[in-house]
Amino acid sequence: ALYERQKTGKGQIVEGSLFNTALTMMNGTVIEQAAIKPNRVATMNRAQTSAPADTFKTKDGWVLVQSVGGPLFKRWADLMGEDHWLDDPRFKDDISRGDNGEIISKRLAEWCAERTSEEVLKAMEVVRLPAGPILSPREVLEDPHIAAKGLFQPLEYPGLSAPVPVMRTPVELSETPGEIRSRAPTLAEHTDEIMEELGYSESDIQALKGKRII
Repeated sequence: ALYERQKTGKGQIVEGSLFNTALTMMNGTVIEQAAIKPNRVATMNRAQTSAPADTFKTKDGWVLVQSVGGPLFKRWADLMGEDHWLDDPRFKDDISRGDNGEIISKRLAEWCAERTSEEVLKAMEVVRLPAGPILSPREVLEDPHIAAKGLFQPLEYPGLSAPVPVMRTPVELSETPGEIRSRAPTLAEHTDEIMEELGYSESDIQALKGKRII
């Protein structure tokens, strides 16, 4: 829209929505349905086109494991002591493993339940399987990596005794990094200011408040 304005001098309406964004993210699934009609149903956190690809409870938390492709599945099967699964037709490729993901997730869930998150992640790192911790809000605030990157900007907020951590822009620019110039307003915090800019007098604003219009 900005380039078009520069070229033609004309502006235009830019519209976005969470609904459109969700459909864009899921477009591959919709294309699959239109083409081959698998009629997929929700499987919660478990992926449907590869496995293991799910969240797993450990002794002291949760982890995410994501495996795609035969080589990763072989390393996982070796780690689980399930080498015979490599010759099982149910697990012959990613789609087959996704179709039978419940079986694979059950096996990994049993393995993870006997270990701490740290033990699980160390074992996954040794065999080069993509995995990571699922952090609670408390763990996010205490995470040294997040702190070192300075991803949160502390801002004063009405009614609170200490600054709150507000996420900076997720896109990081080397020369012109973004920053938060002000916090989000509380409910109706700027109403008077906006009404005054629209030409309403103080008495008009109070009258509207008295009628509970604003």
